Amino acid sequence: MNKEPEKQQENNTTPLPPVALPGIPEADSLPIMTDAGDFSPNWFERFADLQPYAATLAKFKRPEALAKSYAHLERMKGYPDVADTRRMAAFRAAVGLPESAEEYAISRPENTPDEAWDDQLAAALSQVAYEYGIPSRAMEALTQRYAGESRHMLEACHAAEQQAIMQADAELQAEWGRSYDNNMHTIGQFLAHLGSQAGVDVQNLAENPALRANADFARLMLAAASMLQEAPMHTGNPTNGKDEAHRIAHDPTHPLHEAYMRTNHPQHRYANEQYDRLAFGKHL
Repeated sequence: MNKEPEKQQENNTTPLPPVALPGIPEADSLPIMTDAGDFSPNWFERFADLQPYAATLAKFKRPEALAKSYAHLERMKGYPDVADTRRMAAFRAAVGLPESAEEYAISRPENTPDEAWDDQLAAALSQVAYEYGIPSRAMEALTQRYAGESRHMLEACHAAEQQAIMQADAELQAEWGRSYDNNMHTIGQFLAHLGSQAGVDVQNLAENPALRANADFARLMLAAASMLQEAPMHTGNPTNGKDEAHRIAHDPTHPLHEAYMRTNHPQHRYANEQYDRLAFGKHL
């Protein structure tokens, strides 16, 4: 019987000699395991794609240590429950997250207005980022986005406030006509008088967008100023007539001072009559 085919088959199963890779020593010179079951020194160098992990792989001396590390990594793949502080701590260590809330150091993004930033809020967000294992770069991106959206929102609010102020002002100008300037001046004098009586800085009130955008507020202030001019406000002991007249003529905070000094003021005649009554006892 012809045995040639069997010989040919045996020749086909003969192992091929190892092939040296470019820059990598021959495989036979780098056995993975020693006879004792340990990893050979630098065994990973026979695999080109493992070179970036050389420092990590060099720590493992036996296969079971590498297997345990891999099993631990598999368990860490799922995002841990925040309440499981022990696993969350291991998760932070495994993926290189900050080890404390302070290490996030959330800084105020450039061009962020004061109304859109709060250092205490930033500290609170750092604590949340730490507890939930949020990467620093993700927290920085969220902070940038939040600051940008807040800035746009504030700009829109300010634009709406200015539009409302302009609308209220146009309404009053149309209603008061030529008396607009005098009426606004009267309101200013009235607020200054109230502020001096109450010890309140009325500048903030006068600049408050919510009040400036409300035409009814100006109407109420003008009506109140007119009532005060008709019946001057008195507090404490009755005011001496001559002292009151002196205030009308010399005290800019007195509600009748402006009307008394300006002959073209709509209340000038009334203010002049009140001055004469107080200063000289004239009966009107």
